[in-house]
Amino acid sequence: MAKPKGIKKKSLFDHIQAVTSQQSPNYWEEISDDDKKSWSNFMVNRFLSMKPEWIDLVNEVQKYPLKPKELYKVYADILPKKKQWLKYIKGDKQMKHPKWLYEIVAKHLQCSIREASDAVEMYEISAGGQAELADILGKYGVEQKEMRKLGLIS
Repeated sequence: MAKPKGIKKKSLFDHIQAVTSQQSPNYWEEISDDDKKSWSNFMVNRFLSMKPEWIDLVNEVQKYPLKPKELYKVYADILPKKKQWLKYIKGDKQMKHPKWLYEIVAKHLQCSIREASDAVEMYEISAGGQAELADILGKYGVEQKEMRKLGLIS
């Protein structure tokens, strides 16, 4: 079901808020298919791991190949229900990739270029994240030789 014009698609940060402060048992049934596409297990795990008290929990949960709906349910059932401030620890301010990469990620995640830059950093941390980033770029028509230049595929 597509969203009517004027209604903003949920971003990664909306999903994080749903996991931490809303924790609706029917969240996954209430959101649109477009909203479900903006969910990324890797990114949700990455952001939740920014809270030092949750690192061990996130590390344990991410060992299992959960579907997005299942991951939401696990975190909604385990995490305390309250607004959380998750300080993202990021690297230098210099963009180390071409601007088009950040623009594609920003479009895909429906976020700002700055947030896309942070997301790209997080994707690069693990092989799974790199594969997910390569998958996103492929959906937007980026050729494999460009992905090789970025070091995402061999």
